[in-house]
Amino acid sequence: MRTRTLILGALAVAAPILVGSKPSATKLTFSPAAGSSLTKTFSNSVEFALDDMSMLMNGEENPMMPQIEMDMAMESAVAVTDTYDSISDGKPTKLTRTFDEISTEMDISMVVDAMGQVQEENPTGSGSSDLEGETVVFTWDSDDDEYVVSYPEDEGDEDLLENLVEDMDLRALLPKDEVSEGDSWDLPLVSLIDILGPGGDLKLDFNMDGQEVSGGPPPEMMVNFREMMGDMLEGEATATFAGMTEVDGASLAVIEIEIEIDTAKDMSELIEELMGEEMPEGMDFNLDRVDVEFAYEASGQCLWNVRAGHAHSLSLEGEAAIALDMEVNMDFGGQSMAMEMSMEMSGEMATEMETE
Repeated sequence: MRTRTLILGALAVAAPILVGSKPSATKLTFSPAAGSSLTKTFSNSVEFALDDMSMLMNGEENPMMPQIEMDMAMESAVAVTDTYDSISDGKPTKLTRTFDEISTEMDISMVVDAMGQVQEENPTGSGSSDLEGETVVFTWDSDDDEYVVSYPEDEGDEDLLENLVEDMDLRALLPKDEVSEGDSWDLPLVSLIDILGPGGDLKLDFNMDGQEVSGGPPPEMMVNFREMMGDMLEGEATATFAGMTEVDGASLAVIEIEIEIDTAKDMSELIEELMGEEMPEGMDFNLDRVDVEFAYEASGQCLWNVRAGHAHSLSLEGEAAIALDMEVNMDFGGQSMAMEMSMEMSGEMATEMETE
Protein backbone atom coordinates (compact mmCIF):
# COMPACT_ATOMS: atom_id res chain seq x y z
CA MET A 1 0.00 0.00 0.00
CA ARG A 2 2.82 2.35 0.91
CA THR A 3 4.58 1.56 -2.39
CA ARG A 4 1.43 2.37 -4.37
CA THR A 5 1.07 5.67 -2.53
CA LEU A 6 4.67 6.61 -3.30
CA ILE A 7 4.23 5.81 -7.01
CA LEU A 8 1.02 7.85 -7.26
CA GLY A 9 2.68 10.72 -5.45
CA ALA A 10 5.67 10.63 -7.80
CA LEU A 11 3.37 10.65 -10.83
CA ALA A 12 1.44 13.60 -9.43
CA VAL A 13 4.67 15.56 -9.05
CA ALA A 14 6.06 14.53 -12.45
CA ALA A 15 2.88 15.12 -14.48
CA PRO A 16 3.17 18.92 -14.70
CA ILE A 17 6.83 18.58 -15.65
CA LEU A 18 6.06 16.05 -18.39
CA VAL A 19 3.23 18.17 -19.75
CA GLY A 20 5.36 21.29 -19.61
CA SER A 21 8.21 19.60 -21.48
CA LYS A 22 6.00 18.56 -24.42
CA PRO A 23 7.15 20.44 -27.53
CA SER A 24 4.84 23.37 -28.24
CA ALA A 25 3.27 23.58 -31.69
CA THR A 26 4.08 26.53 -33.95
CA LYS A 27 1.91 27.82 -36.77
CA LEU A 28 3.94 29.13 -39.71
CA THR A 29 1.76 31.34 -41.88
CA PHE A 30 2.03 33.89 -44.65
CA SER A 31 0.29 36.92 -43.18
CA PRO A 32 1.98 40.27 -43.92
CA ALA A 33 -0.08 43.34 -43.10
CA ALA A 34 -2.31 44.63 -45.88
CA GLY A 35 -0.70 47.68 -47.45
CA SER A 36 2.82 46.72 -46.34
CA SER A 37 5.75 46.44 -48.74
CA LEU A 38 8.72 44.07 -48.88
CA THR A 39 11.83 44.10 -51.06
CA LYS A 40 13.15 40.65 -51.99
CA THR A 41 16.51 39.98 -53.60
CA PHE A 42 17.33 36.58 -55.09
CA SER A 43 20.88 35.74 -56.15
CA ASN A 44 21.96 32.54 -57.89
CA SER A 45 25.50 31.42 -58.60
CA VAL A 46 26.59 28.49 -60.74
CA GLU A 47 30.09 27.10 -61.29
CA PHE A 48 30.47 24.22 -63.74
CA ALA A 49 33.42 22.40 -65.28
CA LEU A 50 33.44 20.20 -68.38
CA ASP A 51 34.04 16.59 -67.32
CA ASP A 52 33.77 14.79 -70.65
CA MET A 53 32.94 15.54 -74.28
CA SER A 54 32.86 13.33 -77.38
CA MET A 55 31.72 13.74 -80.97
CA LEU A 56 31.00 11.46 -83.93
CA MET A 57 30.81 12.65 -87.54
CA ASN A 58 28.76 10.36 -89.81
CA GLY A 59 29.13 7.64 -87.19
CA GLU A 60 32.94 7.88 -87.04
CA GLU A 61 35.24 9.45 -84.49
CA ASN A 62 36.63 12.72 -85.78
CA PRO A 63 40.46 12.59 -85.72
CA MET A 64 40.43 16.39 -85.78
CA MET A 65 38.34 16.56 -82.59
CA PRO A 66 40.22 18.88 -80.21
CA GLN A 67 40.77 18.33 -76.51
CA ILE A 68 38.73 20.90 -74.61
CA GLU A 69 38.94 22.14 -71.04
CA MET A 70 36.14 24.45 -69.99
CA ASP A 71 34.98 26.21 -66.82
CA MET A 72 31.84 28.30 -66.59
CA ALA A 73 30.71 30.73 -63.88
CA MET A 74 27.36 32.50 -63.80
CA GLU A 75 25.84 35.04 -61.42
CA SER A 76 22.24 36.21 -61.62
CA ALA A 77 20.17 38.60 -59.53
CA VAL A 78 16.45 39.36 -59.35
CA ALA A 79 15.19 42.07 -57.00
CA VAL A 80 11.56 43.13 -56.64
CA THR A 81 9.55 45.35 -54.32
CA ASP A 82 6.11 43.92 -53.56
CA THR A 83 3.21 45.81 -52.01
CA TYR A 84 0.54 43.56 -50.50
CA ASP A 85 -2.54 45.60 -51.35
CA SER A 86 -4.88 42.96 -49.93
CA ILE A 87 -4.44 39.54 -48.27
CA SER A 88 -6.89 36.66 -47.83
CA ASP A 89 -6.61 32.93 -47.05
CA GLY A 90 -2.82 32.98 -46.82
CA LYS A 91 -2.09 34.67 -50.16
CA PRO A 92 -2.30 38.13 -51.73
CA THR A 93 -5.55 38.85 -53.53
CA LYS A 94 -3.90 41.94 -55.01
CA LEU A 95 -0.16 42.53 -55.22
CA THR A 96 1.74 45.36 -56.90
CA ARG A 97 5.28 44.43 -57.98
CA THR A 98 8.12 46.62 -59.22
CA PHE A 99 11.07 44.87 -60.86
CA ASP A 100 14.09 46.65 -59.39
CA GLU A 101 16.81 44.49 -60.97
CA ILE A 102 17.04 41.60 -63.43
CA SER A 103 20.58 40.71 -64.48
CA THR A 104 22.83 37.80 -65.40
CA GLU A 105 26.59 37.61 -65.98
CA MET A 106 28.44 34.62 -67.43
CA ASP A 107 32.18 33.97 -67.81
CA ILE A 108 33.56 30.99 -69.74
CA SER A 109 37.20 29.93 -69.76
CA MET A 110 38.29 27.44 -72.43
CA VAL A 111 41.54 25.84 -73.50
CA VAL A 112 41.31 24.13 -76.90
CA ASP A 113 44.10 21.78 -77.96
CA ALA A 114 43.73 20.94 -81.67
CA MET A 115 46.56 18.58 -82.70
CA GLY A 116 49.08 20.43 -80.56
CA GLN A 117 47.83 23.90 -81.42
CA VAL A 118 46.61 25.38 -78.13
CA GLN A 119 44.19 28.28 -78.11
CA GLU A 120 42.57 30.00 -75.15
CA GLU A 121 39.07 31.42 -75.40
CA ASN A 122 37.33 33.54 -72.78
CA PRO A 123 33.85 34.47 -74.00
CA THR A 124 31.59 36.41 -71.67
CA GLY A 125 27.87 36.93 -71.65
CA SER A 126 25.29 39.11 -69.98
CA GLY A 127 21.53 39.22 -69.74
CA SER A 128 18.96 41.92 -69.07
CA SER A 129 15.21 42.31 -69.31
CA ASP A 130 12.77 44.96 -70.46
CA LEU A 131 10.82 44.17 -67.29
CA GLU A 132 13.45 45.93 -65.18
CA GLY A 133 11.92 49.16 -63.89
CA GLU A 134 8.38 48.10 -64.79
CA THR A 135 5.50 47.80 -62.31
CA VAL A 136 2.82 45.13 -62.69
CA VAL A 137 -0.26 44.12 -60.70
CA PHE A 138 -1.30 40.56 -59.78
CA THR A 139 -5.04 40.25 -59.05
CA TRP A 140 -6.51 36.96 -57.83
CA ASP A 141 -9.38 35.62 -59.95
CA SER A 142 -11.33 33.26 -57.68
CA ASP A 143 -13.47 31.99 -60.57
CA ASP A 144 -10.50 30.78 -62.63
CA ASP A 145 -8.33 30.09 -59.56
CA GLU A 146 -5.38 32.06 -60.95
CA TYR A 147 -3.74 35.47 -60.98
CA VAL A 148 -4.48 38.01 -63.69
CA VAL A 149 -1.43 40.15 -64.49
CA SER A 150 -1.80 43.72 -65.73
CA TYR A 151 -0.17 47.14 -65.74
CA PRO A 152 -1.37 49.72 -63.18
CA GLU A 153 -2.62 52.02 -65.95
CA ASP A 154 -3.35 49.18 -68.42
CA GLU A 155 -0.59 50.52 -70.67
CA GLY A 156 2.53 48.54 -71.55
CA ASP A 157 3.92 45.63 -73.54
CA GLU A 158 1.47 42.79 -72.94
CA ASP A 159 4.02 40.20 -74.08
CA LEU A 160 6.14 40.98 -71.00
CA LEU A 161 3.29 39.86 -68.74
CA GLU A 162 3.06 36.31 -70.08
CA ASN A 163 4.04 33.50 -67.68
CA LEU A 164 5.01 35.75 -64.77
CA VAL A 165 4.69 34.04 -61.37
CA GLU A 166 3.26 35.89 -58.37
CA ASP A 167 4.74 33.80 -55.53
CA MET A 168 8.23 35.08 -54.73
CA ASP A 169 7.51 34.72 -51.00
CA LEU A 170 8.52 31.03 -50.63
CA ARG A 171 5.00 30.16 -49.46
CA ALA A 172 5.38 26.62 -50.83
CA LEU A 173 7.95 25.92 -48.09
CA LEU A 174 5.34 26.30 -45.33
CA PRO A 175 3.65 23.29 -43.66
CA LYS A 176 -0.12 22.98 -43.90
CA ASP A 177 -0.57 22.40 -40.15
CA GLU A 178 1.05 23.42 -36.90
CA VAL A 179 4.47 21.85 -36.35
CA SER A 180 6.70 21.02 -33.41
CA GLU A 181 10.47 20.98 -33.46
CA GLY A 182 11.68 17.99 -35.48
CA ASP A 183 8.52 17.65 -37.60
CA SER A 184 9.11 17.15 -41.35
CA TRP A 185 6.92 17.52 -44.45
CA ASP A 186 7.28 16.98 -48.20
CA LEU A 187 7.80 19.92 -50.54
CA PRO A 188 6.24 20.03 -54.02
CA LEU A 189 9.03 19.79 -56.58
CA VAL A 190 7.43 22.49 -58.72
CA SER A 191 8.13 24.92 -55.87
CA LEU A 192 11.86 24.46 -56.49
CA ILE A 193 11.41 26.02 -59.93
CA ASP A 194 10.14 29.17 -58.22
CA ILE A 195 13.25 29.20 -56.01
CA LEU A 196 15.88 28.47 -58.66
CA GLY A 197 14.06 30.56 -61.29
CA PRO A 198 12.13 33.15 -59.22
CA GLY A 199 9.42 35.29 -60.77
CA GLY A 200 8.58 33.10 -63.76
CA ASP A 201 9.55 33.99 -67.32
CA LEU A 202 11.38 37.30 -66.86
CA LYS A 203 11.98 37.73 -70.61
CA LEU A 204 15.75 37.64 -70.19
CA ASP A 205 17.62 38.80 -73.29
CA PHE A 206 21.02 37.07 -73.21
CA ASN A 207 23.98 38.02 -75.38
CA MET A 208 27.44 36.51 -75.69
CA ASP A 209 30.34 38.90 -76.20
CA GLY A 210 33.85 38.15 -77.38
CA GLN A 211 34.63 34.78 -78.93
CA GLU A 212 32.02 32.19 -79.76
CA VAL A 213 31.86 29.01 -77.69
CA SER A 214 32.97 26.02 -79.76
CA GLY A 215 30.44 23.18 -79.78
CA GLY A 216 27.78 22.29 -77.26
CA PRO A 217 24.40 23.85 -76.61
CA PRO A 218 23.89 27.62 -76.67
CA PRO A 219 25.17 29.09 -73.36
CA GLU A 220 21.92 31.03 -72.89
CA MET A 221 20.22 27.70 -72.24
CA MET A 222 22.02 27.60 -68.90
CA VAL A 223 20.59 30.89 -67.63
CA ASN A 224 16.91 29.90 -67.77
CA PHE A 225 16.42 27.04 -65.33
CA ARG A 226 12.63 27.28 -65.57
CA GLU A 227 12.64 26.79 -69.35
CA MET A 228 15.38 24.17 -69.16
CA MET A 229 13.59 21.88 -66.69
CA GLY A 230 9.99 23.12 -66.64
CA ASP A 231 7.66 20.74 -64.81
CA MET A 232 9.79 17.66 -65.56
CA LEU A 233 11.52 17.52 -62.19
CA GLU A 234 11.68 14.12 -60.49
CA GLY A 235 13.01 13.34 -57.04
CA GLU A 236 12.14 14.45 -53.55
CA ALA A 237 12.42 17.49 -51.31
CA THR A 238 11.68 17.72 -47.59
CA ALA A 239 11.50 20.47 -45.00
CA THR A 240 12.03 20.13 -41.24
CA PHE A 241 11.11 22.58 -38.49
CA ALA A 242 14.36 22.98 -36.53
CA GLY A 243 13.07 25.33 -33.83
CA MET A 244 13.37 29.06 -33.29
CA THR A 245 16.26 31.52 -33.44
CA GLU A 246 16.64 35.25 -33.00
CA VAL A 247 18.20 37.66 -35.50
CA ASP A 248 18.37 41.41 -34.84
CA GLY A 249 15.67 41.08 -32.19
CA ALA A 250 13.24 39.21 -34.47
CA SER A 251 12.01 35.72 -33.58
CA LEU A 252 12.55 33.49 -36.62
CA ALA A 253 11.50 29.92 -37.35
CA VAL A 254 14.24 27.73 -38.83
CA ILE A 255 13.11 25.53 -41.74
CA GLU A 256 15.82 23.11 -42.87
CA ILE A 257 15.60 21.97 -46.50
CA GLU A 258 16.93 18.82 -48.20
CA ILE A 259 16.66 18.35 -51.98
CA GLU A 260 17.53 15.42 -54.25
CA ILE A 261 16.61 15.72 -57.94
CA ASP A 262 17.41 13.39 -60.84
CA THR A 263 15.46 14.09 -64.00
CA ALA A 264 15.65 14.05 -67.80
CA LYS A 265 14.04 16.04 -70.60
CA ASP A 266 14.01 16.20 -74.40
CA MET A 267 14.96 19.78 -75.28
CA SER A 268 15.00 19.51 -79.08
CA GLU A 269 12.51 22.33 -79.64
CA LEU A 270 14.28 24.80 -77.32
CA ILE A 271 17.77 24.11 -78.73
CA GLU A 272 16.51 24.27 -82.31
CA GLU A 273 14.94 27.65 -81.60
CA LEU A 274 18.11 29.01 -79.98
CA MET A 275 20.49 27.62 -82.62
CA GLY A 276 18.33 28.45 -85.63
CA GLU A 277 19.11 32.15 -85.53
CA GLU A 278 22.87 31.45 -85.53
CA MET A 279 22.99 29.05 -88.49
CA PRO A 280 24.59 30.26 -91.75
CA GLU A 281 22.23 31.10 -94.57
CA GLY A 282 21.58 28.10 -96.78
CA MET A 283 22.22 25.51 -94.07
CA ASP A 284 19.43 23.08 -93.24
CA PHE A 285 19.61 21.18 -89.99
CA ASN A 286 17.38 18.81 -88.09
CA LEU A 287 17.72 17.87 -84.44
CA ASP A 288 16.87 14.19 -84.03
CA ARG A 289 17.35 14.32 -80.27
CA VAL A 290 18.60 16.56 -77.49
CA ASP A 291 18.38 14.60 -74.25
CA VAL A 292 19.34 16.51 -71.12
CA GLU A 293 19.76 14.90 -67.70
CA PHE A 294 19.95 17.04 -64.58
CA ALA A 295 20.94 15.91 -61.07
CA TYR A 296 20.97 18.18 -58.03
CA GLU A 297 21.57 17.50 -54.34
CA ALA A 298 21.32 20.48 -52.03
CA SER A 299 20.61 21.51 -48.47
CA GLY A 300 19.97 24.79 -46.72
CA GLN A 301 17.52 26.68 -44.60
CA CYS A 302 14.79 29.27 -44.73
CA LEU A 303 14.30 31.67 -41.82
CA TRP A 304 10.65 32.67 -41.40
CA ASN A 305 9.57 35.78 -39.49
CA VAL A 306 6.69 34.37 -37.45
CA ARG A 307 5.36 37.70 -36.17
CA ALA A 308 5.57 39.54 -39.52
CA GLY A 309 4.27 36.50 -41.41
CA HIS A 310 6.81 36.37 -44.23
CA ALA A 311 10.18 34.90 -45.18
CA HIS A 312 13.25 36.57 -43.71
CA SER A 313 15.94 34.84 -45.78
CA LEU A 314 16.89 31.71 -47.68
CA SER A 315 20.23 29.97 -48.15
CA LEU A 316 20.59 26.89 -50.35
CA GLU A 317 23.67 25.25 -51.85
CA GLY A 318 24.61 21.93 -53.36
CA GLU A 319 26.21 19.95 -56.16
CA ALA A 320 24.75 19.60 -59.64
CA ALA A 321 25.51 17.67 -62.83
CA ILE A 322 24.23 18.06 -66.39
CA ALA A 323 24.58 15.48 -69.17
CA LEU A 324 23.74 16.27 -72.80
CA ASP A 325 23.30 13.77 -75.63
CA MET A 326 22.35 15.18 -79.03
CA GLU A 327 22.18 14.15 -82.68
CA VAL A 328 21.84 16.62 -85.54
CA ASN A 329 21.70 16.16 -89.31
CA MET A 330 22.92 19.06 -91.45
CA ASP A 331 22.92 19.85 -95.16
CA PHE A 332 25.05 22.70 -96.49
CA GLY A 333 25.85 23.29 -100.14
CA GLY A 334 24.69 19.80 -101.09
CA GLN A 335 26.94 18.16 -98.49
CA SER A 336 25.15 16.12 -95.81
CA MET A 337 26.58 15.36 -92.40
CA ALA A 338 25.30 13.62 -89.27
CA MET A 339 26.81 14.69 -85.96
CA GLU A 340 26.42 13.03 -82.57
CA MET A 341 27.73 14.73 -79.46
CA SER A 342 27.69 13.98 -75.75
CA MET A 343 28.84 16.26 -72.96
CA GLU A 344 28.96 16.03 -69.17
CA MET A 345 29.41 18.94 -66.78
CA SER A 346 29.32 19.15 -63.00
CA GLY A 347 29.79 21.76 -60.33
CA GLU A 348 28.08 23.75 -57.61
CA MET A 349 24.92 25.83 -57.40
CA ALA A 350 23.95 28.28 -54.66
CA THR A 351 20.81 30.34 -54.07
CA GLU A 352 20.33 33.19 -51.60
CA MET A 353 17.28 35.30 -50.82
CA GLU A 354 17.11 38.32 -48.53
CA THR A 355 14.26 40.62 -47.57
CA GLU A 356 14.09 44.16 -46.26
